[in-house]
Amino acid sequence: MKTDADHIIQSVGIDIGTTTTQLIFSRLTIKNAGGFGDIPRFVVTNKEITYRSAIYFTPLRSGTEIDASAVTALIRSEYQKAGMRPEDLSTGAVIITGETSRKSNAREVVHALSDIAGDFVVAAAGPNLESVLAGKGSGAAALSEKTGLLTANMDIGGGTTNICFFQDGYVVDTACFDIGGRSVTVCDNRISHISPKLTDLIEHIAIPLQIGEDVREEACLTKLTQICDSLVSILEQAVLLKPAGSGLSLMMTNQLITCGRITEQIVLSGGVADCVQKETSDPFLYGDIGVLLGKAIRGSVLLSAKRGTKSDETMSATVIGAGNYSMEVSGSTIAYQNITFPIKNIPVIYVDMAEDRLPFLYDAITNSVRQFRDDSKDEGPFALASRGIACPSFVLIEQIAEIIASAMHVELSGDRMLILILEADIGKALGQALKRILPAGSPFLCIDGISCASGDYIDLGAPKASGKVIPVIVKTLIFDT
Repeated sequence: MKTDADHIIQSVGIDIGTTTTQLIFSRLTIKNAGGFGDIPRFVVTNKEITYRSAIYFTPLRSGTEIDASAVTALIRSEYQKAGMRPEDLSTGAVIITGETSRKSNAREVVHALSDIAGDFVVAAAGPNLESVLAGKGSGAAALSEKTGLLTANMDIGGGTTNICFFQDGYVVDTACFDIGGRSVTVCDNRISHISPKLTDLIEHIAIPLQIGEDVREEACLTKLTQICDSLVSILEQAVLLKPAGSGLSLMMTNQLITCGRITEQIVLSGGVADCVQKETSDPFLYGDIGVLLGKAIRGSVLLSAKRGTKSDETMSATVIGAGNYSMEVSGSTIAYQNITFPIKNIPVIYVDMAEDRLPFLYDAITNSVRQFRDDSKDEGPFALASRGIACPSFVLIEQIAEIIASAMHVELSGDRMLILILEADIGKALGQALKRILPAGSPFLCIDGISCASGDYIDLGAPKASGKVIPVIVKTLIFDT
């Protein structure tokens, strides 16, 4: 039941994957969870999917280029079917996943879609973000919070397998591998494509698979079965259930799991997870090796010893993560002035503001900003992020504000805005201190309750709940072309 304290916002998730493209619309409820007389604490209390699109094959012009006009037309059509307009949406994400993020025009396509999708519908790509969103959309994050167990979500799609470890609902580690159902594709009963990474692997394990081979022949089917067994063995190694072999780093996309902990639960999502759950007599039903890969997973240690757990979503895990879990809500003790929202794609610079580091804070800020400018050649605004200090004194707040204003003096010339992102609940106090120090009318934003790191990007939506909170999306933008 909606109450006077509830604030409803509309969200969209758009996933343009290696094999498929899909879209969802959701209704998110933001509510003040603070008790009477307490400081307001706004949280997302309900996520309701109001529309799911059909699942489409991702339109491609070639093996290296997305069909931008076809993708745009598809998205516009789904908006019309759902009765939604871009201006109806307050948040959401367009995410290009898997092999599609490596197409030559991926960056242009995802930013163009963000422009037509809505004012605060963000553009994002990259295996780390995809791993996290898939794990939230599949229910793995919530399961880890419910059980307290280290839970791995393995999102096995067309081009990649994205892995995220969760504990108590929080991300512990991520990894990605170039393993998916479309690592080998089949057309007219013949092998039509073998992915570059898999080509290296089959040479390494001495299985002479060739494009053009007839998959109806027993010898070819045997080789494909052996290859799938090898790929699943690598996935078992990826989540530390087997000692690492030479094929592990060969199939790695960006990084390995490095936390050194063996997962206690495994949730599978993605298209291949459907093939694990639903058996079929046609091994090439989808024109690839997804069915064979699913069969190999069914007999693996990934699902043995009661470790395997059914996911809430398989095919739609990433798009649900993009639509329902990409947004966070800032703390309610925030301060801002002369800011035009939304603010998109702001790079983050992290500095340590711990009390014992305050004597070094000026140098930390100036050195970090100088390095950022030198490395990125970016002259635009950035966000200064920190954990901050819990329950600081008034004197300490004033001291921090003085140091920040002094260190950022040159950066804030020419009406540049100051953006501070803090974890500790000191946003309003620090913002008010800065307002007294900065030149009158200086644009600044100081929010808390948000955790991010150097190398992240942040998007900030228009204030909600009568200006008390700000929707935030922390993301990584990686286009591997």
